[in-house]
Amino acid sequence: MKLSDYIVTFLQKKGICHFFGYQGTMIAHVVDSIERNPETENHSSYNEQGAAFAACGYAQAKQECACAYATSGPGAVNLLSGVADAYYDSLPVVFLTGQLNTYEYSGIEGLRQQGFQETDIVAMAKPITKYAVQIRNPEDIVEELNKAYHIATTGRRGPVLIDLPMNIQRSEVENPVYDMKFEDKHTDEATAQKAADTILEALKQAKRPVIMLGHGVDSEVSQQELIHFAQKRQIPIITSVLAKSVLGYDHPLNFGCIGGAYGHRYANMIANAKSDLLLCFGISLCTRQIGTKVHEFAKGAKIIRVDIDQYNLQRDIHENGENEVKLQAETSAVINCLARAHCPEMDGLSDWLNVCTEIKENLQAVDDNTPERYPNRMIADLSDMLEDTSAVAVDVGQHMVWSYQSFHNQKDQKLLFSGGHGAMGYALPAAIGAYYATGKPVACICGDGAFQMNIQELEWVKRENLPITMMVMNNHALGMIRHLQRDYFEQVYADTSEGSGFSSCNFAEVAKAYGISSACMEANEVAEKAADFLHGTEAPKLLEIRLEPGTFAYPKTCLGEPIHNQQPYIPKDVYDRLMDL
Repeated sequence: MKLSDYIVTFLQKKGICHFFGYQGTMIAHVVDSIERNPETENHSSYNEQGAAFAACGYAQAKQECACAYATSGPGAVNLLSGVADAYYDSLPVVFLTGQLNTYEYSGIEGLRQQGFQETDIVAMAKPITKYAVQIRNPEDIVEELNKAYHIATTGRRGPVLIDLPMNIQRSEVENPVYDMKFEDKHTDEATAQKAADTILEALKQAKRPVIMLGHGVDSEVSQQELIHFAQKRQIPIITSVLAKSVLGYDHPLNFGCIGGAYGHRYANMIANAKSDLLLCFGISLCTRQIGTKVHEFAKGAKIIRVDIDQYNLQRDIHENGENEVKLQAETSAVINCLARAHCPEMDGLSDWLNVCTEIKENLQAVDDNTPERYPNRMIADLSDMLEDTSAVAVDVGQHMVWSYQSFHNQKDQKLLFSGGHGAMGYALPAAIGAYYATGKPVACICGDGAFQMNIQELEWVKRENLPITMMVMNNHALGMIRHLQRDYFEQVYADTSEGSGFSSCNFAEVAKAYGISSACMEANEVAEKAADFLHGTEAPKLLEIRLEPGTFAYPKTCLGEPIHNQQPYIPKDVYDRLMDL
């Protein structure tokens, strides 16, 4: 069996039928094998970064393994931003790169380059992969491929990279194996039960518990078990941004996204200032979530953290780890034990839920009356028009904040973000991948800066007639950095505004040039006019929405302030009353 055929067949047997990449000499055998396999489909991007982000969107939307490929040298290097995104957001993706024939290597140590378009991609990728290897002997591929797939899909999931010299791709595999067994380092039942008992005991003592739900709870079964556990005990749930769509926006236990700078006011206040117990499942509690003054976070609460990643748990939240319990275990195993636990009467928790609801309603009212938040109201309107889409990919910038703050995600509708890596240009190719993952219409929300990062993938959308609704928020600025420059750089808007080193194109006209239906309207016209254009999802379309250049993302934590006291500040009488609840 040809080696490249074996790789494709192996991945197809694991459920990967869609491959994303860009053709090139050194990866041609793999691409040919994808094309010839009747069970697989090849999807060509127009930049390898687009292929990598599409694989990430596929993995996010399907919660299963994906695959992207590229040729050697510049092709492989172009994948790296997507590799990093998969690594930081724990997405299982197999990256395949082409490479020089092994006989072209000179063996001269220190030689800068062995041949044309040669780069040591394994060395470059190792810091941002769970495993990276170059295949130098055909007989190694069976074990290495099985091993790489196992590593990508177990424990804290993440990307792997296999570098394939061209002569290796065209070699033969004598004994193909598709289900090689490896030792699974699953959390044993006793460890999981002990962790669950620790949580249940803490709940007996708590009056104001909160569940903090992160992307580390990556099984839909576990997510629903945890929600059911919370429902039986009436425990409010706060999520990370990546876990936002685990709960529908209107779920009665949904109390928003935590965020050190831009989180929901009510989520920040409940977690940071009102709770006495935080049960943290698969959430990193990084500075982006809890603020830069880490030891100031939730000082009045006991923190219990369940995480498979031992390195995440090495960081103390409370100073010297006081009143903090760290449980290294698979979240799914611990949640399964909690789901089986007897549910005693939880005295007083209904009162606590009422307190949380009052905080949420009052602080939502504060934000609803903030004039600068008109983009949030526009996002809410758009989300109601997109309720039939299976997934919405959101790019990086102010529109990302507006979206996770105000998008009305429906039950089972996924919101896809580039979380830890925060890569501009993510949303359009991620939406493409999400479509192949779900087989249903999808959407993406972008800013004018972010959309131009991978605007060439419009041709991919048109070529395959993908039912993707694209919305570009055009404020003719890099709004988030412009806001920073206003506050800290004396309003010198270098490279962020029209006339100062930045500009944006006419996106509606660009879409038309690609043969995609488009429209353009002002932000204040969206509520009345957008629905007519967005109706129907059978073909791609692009809506450009023009906003004023001076847009802002609020609420925002000012440097040095506690994360529950954000700008624009809450009226003092409201703040004092809620803090006294």
